[in-house]
Amino acid sequence: MSVIAIVGGGIGGIVAAFTLKKAHPKHDVIVIEASPNLGGLLGVSHEIGSLSFDIGTHIPAETMIDELDEWLFGALYENDAWQKITRINGGNYYDGQLDENHHNILSRSTYDDLDDNVKLPEKEVNCVDDYRFRFGKYLTNHVFLPSLEKFIPCEAEKLEPEVQRYFALDRLSQHGGSASPNTRLADSRIHPQGKKIPTAFYTSNGKGVSDWIALLKRQLDQLGVKFLHGKKTVGFEVDNHKIKKLIFDNGSTFICNQVIWSAPIETLLPLVSHQSSEKFSSYYQRTKIKLFHFVFDTPYLTPCHYVNCFDTHVDPYRVTLYENFAGRIDKKKLYRCTVEVIGERAQNPSLNEAEIFRQLVEMRIVSADTKVIGSHETQVLNGFPIKRVGALSNARKLCDEITDTFNNIHLVGSAEPSTFFSNDVMIRTFNSLKTKIEEEKIT
Repeated sequence: MSVIAIVGGGIGGIVAAFTLKKAHPKHDVIVIEASPNLGGLLGVSHEIGSLSFDIGTHIPAETMIDELDEWLFGALYENDAWQKITRINGGNYYDGQLDENHHNILSRSTYDDLDDNVKLPEKEVNCVDDYRFRFGKYLTNHVFLPSLEKFIPCEAEKLEPEVQRYFALDRLSQHGGSASPNTRLADSRIHPQGKKIPTAFYTSNGKGVSDWIALLKRQLDQLGVKFLHGKKTVGFEVDNHKIKKLIFDNGSTFICNQVIWSAPIETLLPLVSHQSSEKFSSYYQRTKIKLFHFVFDTPYLTPCHYVNCFDTHVDPYRVTLYENFAGRIDKKKLYRCTVEVIGERAQNPSLNEAEIFRQLVEMRIVSADTKVIGSHETQVLNGFPIKRVGALSNARKLCDEITDTFNNIHLVGSAEPSTFFSNDVMIRTFNSLKTKIEEEKIT
């Protein structure tokens, strides 16, 4: 019997396990995860009383792939414990104003005339180059860079342009009387007309996204997928370019025929040459995130599901308003909120719950007479990826080195360059493995 080892039990590993077990029901499919939980940050929650708090805004949404969505969400469509959200209502706080209409900074008609005809340089483009080319100097210097620098602990000139979208700073929202479709500024905007918006899901019973991960785990159990927790893969035993065994950090091994690597790309570093590992590490790091969880006694002042905070005069990056997602009026009148603070501000020892609450009042998200019924403060050490210029090209070289060295390893999801958001991970993992199965590269 063939054994397929999936390294990494995040959402990519979960989708990989479903895809492979469905295609090869007689194979042993084993998910190997270093932590006690599946799902990565999606599978972790904090409890205050009977209420759950996610580790940031992580809302599962349809992939628009029928076969995959039926497995991921089939049990939720008819379940009243899950709210079906046809459009997530994100807002943003910028320049002292709460905009409840869009999660990106509001565009203005005057911005359409600011194109300075900046050309792209003939070199590897950095974040500032990309901003100036797409938006011109004024928007770059006065709108985007100050907001980005709030979250990033290094100069924007050193960053890959891709970093912009991690913080919703890659475009402006739409405005009335917008410019010609031929302008760069118009090209950067999302035009939802005629597009089907994926349905998103959230629990309506005070629980969190970890309940969805637990459901997927039960569905994998029913398929016969197996799990191995507490095992960190640090090396391989190889014969003729084929991985025969995984080597774990405690010295134990695991025999396998195929390896699906879905763990984050930096976990590949122990498996490549020291030179490649050292070079890649110099281009890549993660932000620290401080989380403030609150339980309030009164409703929020805004209907937004979440609010991105681009204003540099306040500390939050994002505020998640759970009861707006849940679509319920809590009989106990308890309203959950999580505030994320990113980067150097997250390491400020004087930033406490009282100051964050004051800022929520200033942003008009909650009222001054709101009472805090419960609260909790915690940290995430491996937050958003900070990619310096050269990170993506070196990541591709790293992946090529791995796949050229071992002919039975397949890199999917978070192990692929430029794959970060959970929906991208699910879609690309499923499509990549389906193609490999059809081409008989995984048999």
